[in-house]
Amino acid sequence: MSKTKLFAMAGALALLASPLLAVASAVSAQACWQPAFEKGDADAVALCYAPDAVFWLPGAPMMKGRDAIRDGYKGFFADATIKSMKLTELGKVSKGDEASSWGTFILVTVSKKDGKEATEVGRYTDVTRKIDGNWMYLVDHASDDPAPTPAAPSAAPAN
Repeated sequence: MSKTKLFAMAGALALLASPLLAVASAVSAQACWQPAFEKGDADAVALCYAPDAVFWLPGAPMMKGRDAIRDGYKGFFADATIKSMKLTELGKVSKGDEASSWGTFILVTVSKKDGKEATEVGRYTDVTRKIDGNWMYLVDHASDDPAPTPAAPSAAPAN
C-alpha cells in the first residue's frame, strides 16, 4: 500500500472524529484538524492530537506521540495535496470528556511528483478527549476498504 494512500486515509479519519457534545468554549478536534490538513500544515495538524496519541494506518508501523504523528504528516504533505474529501459518519458515542466516532471516507489526492490523482476509499474509528479545554485525538485508526471479491465463474452447462 502506498504512503500516500495510508496518509490519505488517516486524514479522512481525523476529519470525521469531531467531538460530540462539546461545550461552546471547546475547540473540536475536527475544527482543529480540517483547516490544517487542507493547508498541508503538519505542525498544526499534530497539535490536534494528544501528546501521547496513537495513529494506526494499514501497512505502516504505529505512530505514537505527537512528534511521530507530525513527522508522518510531513511525509504525506511532501508527496501529495488534498483535492477533495467526502466523509460519512456512521456512528458516534460520547460520555463526559471522551467521544468516539466511526464512518467511511473518500479522499482524492494529487501527487506532487507526477500530478496524478489517486482516490482512497476506507473506514475509520477515532477516539477524542477534551484536554485543556480542547478536543484532541487519542486514537486515530484508518483502514482501506478491501478489494471486492471477484465473482465466482458460473458453471458451464452440462452437454
